[in-house]
Amino acid sequence: MRKNIIFVFSGTGNSLWAAKKISEELENCEIVSMGCHKDYTLTDEYDVIGFVYPTYYRGMPARVRDFVSRFDFRNNKNAYFFAVATCGSVDRACNATVGLRNLLKRKGITLSYAEKLDMFSNYIIMYDMRDTVEEETRQSTRDLEPIIGNIKKRTVDLAASRVKPFQQLMYKGIMHFIPRADKHFNVSGACTHCGICQKVCPVNNIDLGRDKKPYFKHHCEQCLACIQHCPAKAINYKEKTQSKKRYTHPDIPWRELAKLNGY
Repeated sequence: MRKNIIFVFSGTGNSLWAAKKISEELENCEIVSMGCHKDYTLTDEYDVIGFVYPTYYRGMPARVRDFVSRFDFRNNKNAYFFAVATCGSVDRACNATVGLRNLLKRKGITLSYAEKLDMFSNYIIMYDMRDTVEEETRQSTRDLEPIIGNIKKRTVDLAASRVKPFQQLMYKGIMHFIPRADKHFNVSGACTHCGICQKVCPVNNIDLGRDKKPYFKHHCEQCLACIQHCPAKAINYKEKTQSKKRYTHPDIPWRELAKLNGY
C-alpha cells in the first residue's frame, strides 16, 4: 500500500485537528510537523502529500514558507499535492494557499487542490473571542467533509489562482516584525513552572530559565500557543490579554501538540 503524508503547522490545535481528520480518511497516513523540522527529505514515494496550516496576516506562517522552500521533493514529483489553510474567515485568507502553490511551482511541483477552512478565530491580541466555540467547531466539522471528499477523489481545483498584490505587500511588511514581537510577552508571578508553553510552541521559541520561568528567543510566529495553553494565564501580551478568554481546540489536548513538536 502506498503511503500518504500530511505536513502540519499548529499552535492552538485547529490545523492539527483538521490534519488528523483528513489523515483518518486517507489511511496509512503520517502527520509531520513543519515547525520543528527545518529540513525534511522524503526518501520514500508517497501517493498523497498534504499541507495543513493556519492563515497569518492573509498569508502562510513564515515557518511553513521556509519549510517548503527547503523541502526536497525529488522522489515525489508525481504525487497528489493538496493544501488546506485554516482561518478565522475565508475572506481574510486570500493569499494563504496561492502562496504555497507558487512556492511549489518553483520546485517543479503542481499543487492540485487547495481550500480554506473556517475555524474558530482566536488571535486574542487583536480582539475578544466569541462565545460560540461549540457551534463553530461543529460547523468546521461539516465544512471539512466535502474537502476530505475532494482530496480522496484526487480533485484538481485551486480555490485561489492569483496573489492579491496589496494584501501580499501588507503581509510582507508585517512578517518582517513578527519574529521579535515576543519581546512584548510577559510572565506573571502566577507561573507554576509547568513547562507546557515550551512544549506546545511549534517553533522551539521558548526555553525555561534557572527560575523555571519561560523566556522567548525571538523567532516567534505569533501563534499564541504559549498564551492560550498556559493553565495559569500567566503569559500575556503587553496588557492586552490578561482579562481575555483562552482558546485551544476542544479535541486537541496540549499533550498532542507537545508530541507533534517532539516532546
